[in-house]
Amino acid sequence: ATLATLDRVLAGDHRSDANRARDDYRHPRQTLEFFGLKQDMTVMEVWPGGGGWYTEVLAPTLRERGKYIAASWDPKSTSKYVQDNSKKYADKLASRADVYDRAKVVALQAPNELKPVPDGSVDMVLTFRNIHSWMGNDAAQAMFDAMYAALKPGGILGVVEHRAKNDKPQDPKAESGYVRKDYAIGLATKSGFK
Repeated sequence: ATLATLDRVLAGDHRSDANRARDDYRHPRQTLEFFGLKQDMTVMEVWPGGGGWYTEVLAPTLRERGKYIAASWDPKSTSKYVQDNSKKYADKLASRADVYDRAKVVALQAPNELKPVPDGSVDMVLTFRNIHSWMGNDAAQAMFDAMYAALKPGGILGVVEHRAKNDKPQDPKAESGYVRKDYAIGLATKSGFK
């Protein structure tokens, strides 16, 4: 049933042609199936960005039976980038109340906003291409700790990141935007994930 809902959502008119064209590269159906998404879960997506590419897929898939939570930037941030993209994201959600009216937006940004939801309250946490940004701000471990705290026991963490080659040391700031798989796994396991 979840995959049938997901197929309808992926073909929905709320998605732009440009975003739909990226499905060939991002493989949202396969990715979410691999993570074990079920349409009755409570799912927190960490840092959906101003465009909310995966929000277009997750929020309507979870709208009727589950719950979608967007854990975004700290609204008190003075960063122009954060302010501009937070507005862009809010405008996106407001543009299609029929699709996004049940989406909840909370703050999750180190060092000040690390408790976006009550501990142990979500079934799945997803984050797409964000680890390198957290590493650049020395916030990666704090973000993994917050994600671990948010999940119910036995909950699922789904991570997509640009993968660095294993034959070179990991830049601790990930300035290239790429992260070694073993480094990402190390961050997760240090927070308690298995």
